Amino acid sequence: MNALAIPSSRLPQRWLRSNNALQTGTGSVSSLFALAAFERRDGVALYALRVINHTRCELVCSIWILSRRGELVLANSEPILVNPNATHAARVPVWVEGFPAFDRVLLEVSGEGVHCIVEAPAPRARSRNLYAPIAAACVMLGVLALAITLGLKAALPKIAGFVVPPETLPGTTVQAQYDSQGLGAVSYAVKAPNGKQIAGGRLAENAGAIPVAIPAAPQGGAYILELDKSGPLGKASEVRVLNTVAPRLGGGARIESLAVRPAVAKPGQTIDVTYSANADAGTVRLVDAAGTVWAQQPFSRNGETTLTVPSLRDGAELQVVLSVAKASTAAKSMAGLVVASALHPIAAAAAGSRVEIAGDDDPNVPAATDADSNGTFQVLDRTVKSGQPIRIHIISPRNDMRIALTDSQSHEVAAQNVGAQADTVTLTAPNVAQATTYTVVATFTDGFGQESVVQPVTVLP
Repeated sequence: MNALAIPSSRLPQRWLRSNNALQTGTGSVSSLFALAAFERRDGVALYALRVINHTRCELVCSIWILSRRGELVLANSEPILVNPNATHAARVPVWVEGFPAFDRVLLEVSGEGVHCIVEAPAPRARSRNLYAPIAAACVMLGVLALAITLGLKAALPKIAGFVVPPETLPGTTVQAQYDSQGLGAVSYAVKAPNGKQIAGGRLAENAGAIPVAIPAAPQGGAYILELDKSGPLGKASEVRVLNTVAPRLGGGARIESLAVRPAVAKPGQTIDVTYSANADAGTVRLVDAAGTVWAQQPFSRNGETTLTVPSLRDGAELQVVLSVAKASTAAKSMAGLVVASALHPIAAAAAGSRVEIAGDDDPNVPAATDADSNGTFQVLDRTVKSGQPIRIHIISPRNDMRIALTDSQSHEVAAQNVGAQADTVTLTAPNVAQATTYTVVATFTDGFGQESVVQPVTVLP
C-alpha cells in the first residue's frame, strides 16, 4: 500500500476531519469515523465507522495509529471490506495500551478510483493527566513546608557570638561584643564576684557592643556576664567570665609565688623550686631547723632552680628559703620540705599538708598563705584516704575550665567540667595500696590560648 499523505500531527484536535464525501466517475463514497467510547481499564478505544459505497467496486478500509513523532502503525490486522452499492457500519476496537503517546487515529478508504482519509482523535488519557496536578500540588506543599521550616529555624533565638576580654584591671570599662539572631528581645546582666548584679537591662539592637564598667577595687575577682535572647519560640543564653587583676604594687623587691616539688623527697633526690619574683639578685637556700645551709643556688630570672636533698634522718624537716633584693628593698619567702627514705603515712601526711610560705619582708606585699597557691583554685584537703572526696575550692572561675586528677604519668584518674558559677568541685580519690601523690590540674582558656595550673594531693590507703 502506498504511503499516506498525513497532515501535521501537531494540529489541534478540533481541526480533525471526522467525515468525508467523495464523488468519482462511477459513483460516490461517503465515510464517517469518530471516537465512540474508551474502556480505560482494558486500554481499548471503540471507534464508530460508517462507509456508504455507491460505486461498482469493492472498498477496503484500514485503520492507522499516528504517533506524535509522525510514525504510522496499522491498528487492524485484517482490512474491513465494503461491497459495491452497500453501506457498512460497525464499532471497531483499537487497542491503545501500547501507544502511550499518539496523536490521532486514521481511517483510510481505498478502492478503484477511490482514496480518502478520515481522522478521529486519540482518547484522552485523563488518568495520566491527573498525576500532573497531584505532583504539582505535592511539590508546592513540599516547597511550602521547606519554607516554613527554614522560617522557623531562622526565627529561633540564637546567640551567634559573645566575646568578652578574659582579663581587665579594676576601675576600667571593657566592650563586650555580641551578635544574636532570630525573634526575641536581647538582655544582659553583669554580676560581681559576690553574686550581686551591678549592671544589666534590655538591648535595643540584635548586635553591637555592651560597655561594662568594672568598679575600682584593691583586689581582683571574677565577674559573670550573661547574655539572653528570649522570644515566642524559646530562649538562648551565653555566659562569659571576666577576671579582674589587681594592679601590681610598686617597683620594689617582691616574691609573688614559691613552690617546691616534690614536697616529700628522699636523701640525694633532686627537688625543683619554682618561683615568681620581682628582683635583680638573690639566693635559693636549703636549710634545716637549726639554720644550717645544706644547699645554695643563685636566684634565676627564669624562676626555676634545682637543689639536692642531703642525707638526713627520716622525717627531718627542711625549708627552701628564697631571698631576693632590688635596689634598696628586699623580700624573703620559705617553703617546707620533708625528708623520707620511703613514703609512709607520716611522711605522706607531711607531703599532703599545707606548705606555709612566710610573708615578704616588704611591708607593702601581703603574706602568701600557700606554696602551691595559684589564684585559680585550692585543694582544701591535701591528704585524703582512698575513696574519699577531694574537695577543690574555685577561687577565680575561668572560661571553659576543666578540673582533673592525674597520676605521675599524667593520666586522668577523674575529671569534671566546671561552670562559670561553680564554687566547689568534688573528685573521688582512687584506691591505692600505699601513699601516692597525685596532681590536680585546672585547664582553661584565657587570652588567646589554653592555660593550666596545678596543685598536689596525697592519697593514703
